Amino acid sequence: MALDVADLFKRLGKPAPVTGTPDWERANAALEDAFWVIAAAGHPGWTPQRHPPVIRTLALAVADRRFRNPEGYVQEQAGEVSYRMPDGSPMGLALTRGEQALIERVAGRGGLKSVNGRRTVLSRGLRTGYPFPDPEDSWGLA
Repeated sequence: MALDVADLFKRLGKPAPVTGTPDWERANAALEDAFWVIAAAGHPGWTPQRHPPVIRTLALAVADRRFRNPEGYVQEQAGEVSYRMPDGSPMGLALTRGEQALIERVAGRGGLKSVNGRRTVLSRGLRTGYPFPDPEDSWGLA
């Protein structure tokens, strides 16, 4: 399903602006930016028209953050009224760890990975560790 500015405004609880107005342009740019950041972190083959359904939801959530707080303010004050964003809350197009993990899982890049490696430890001048057995290792493992 393609990304749509009307869906973003539905999440904001506002009527969608007319195409071409400044609010529509800003929302469309936020949606495009959010999608391409997600695609870069996930799968290069994803396009705004062809992507897993959960990526659409994630792109709308990230674009919502970007649209509501484009300057990334942490605190605002007007006279006696003050508002502060929670510490550690995501800003703009930055992906949270949970979002990043979800993107990797959907892209098939999460889960267990194997890494080739060789461990060699010098102990008392002797080489120990695989493939050199430790003479004091009663289990025969290094």
